[in-house]
Amino acid sequence: MAQLWYVLPYLPPSFLISHPQIPQLWASCLQTRSGNEVLTQRVSTIAQIEADKEREASQKADEHKTLAEAKKQGKEAYAAAKAQITQEQTAAAEAKKIEKLRIAAEHQAEKARLAAENKAKQAERKVFTPFLSDFG
Repeated sequence: MAQLWYVLPYLPPSFLISHPQIPQLWASCLQTRSGNEVLTQRVSTIAQIEADKEREASQKADEHKTLAEAKKQGKEAYAAAKAQITQEQTAAAEAKKIEKLRIAAEHQAEKARLAAENKAKQAERKVFTPFLSDFG
């Protein structure tokens, strides 16, 4: 159990949410490893996914209620309400798509930065290695 925190950063958020014990394990790992940025980021991702699910469920219930009320008012009101809901859903899907693209671009930039840092470190090691062998 103590070594579980090594594995947690590599598990996908969907796996973590589907297993109810995992968030509790995350909390205990965060208390013991408070400086680990990966764990903190993973926990915030899980919390965001859960909040999104709750928000979507609430939104669907509101849409259903709106359509039921519009249906009582007649076909035209129902059609107008359905068109408005469809337009809102399309706008939300487009915003979500843009956000995913932004996040992917951020991840790519971070990977490129890390690759550049690693390349610089390797070049630095190559420069110092022959120098150090002269003293050996």
